[in-house]
Amino acid sequence: MVSRVETTVKALIEFESELDKLRAEALEAKSKMIKDAESLAESVRSGAILKAQQQGSERLAKARAEAEDEAESIKREGESALSTFGSSISKRKVKATERVVRLLLGETQ
Repeated sequence: MVSRVETTVKALIEFESELDKLRAEALEAKSKMIKDAESLAESVRSGAILKAQQQGSERLAKARAEAEDEAESIKREGESALSTFGSSISKRKVKATERVVRLLLGETQ
């Protein structure tokens, strides 16, 4: 009977030892999974930030190009209006000069 008790105690001690090893392995696996998850999360975060920066740069470049196109269009319209205005003033200046000359010479229209 003593040998059965000794065998049982020995088996329980071995079982406890195996259980302790499994607990240690489980803790190591848990730590590794947490580190891997943190690493993956950081990688995804960095990728998301990079993608957001690229999209922001693309949008900014597009908005800048559109603004420059609009500014160029406004500039052309302004130059055209100025040219038309200059031509109109020039024509009226000539007519005004002719009228002043006629008035000074006493001519009537």
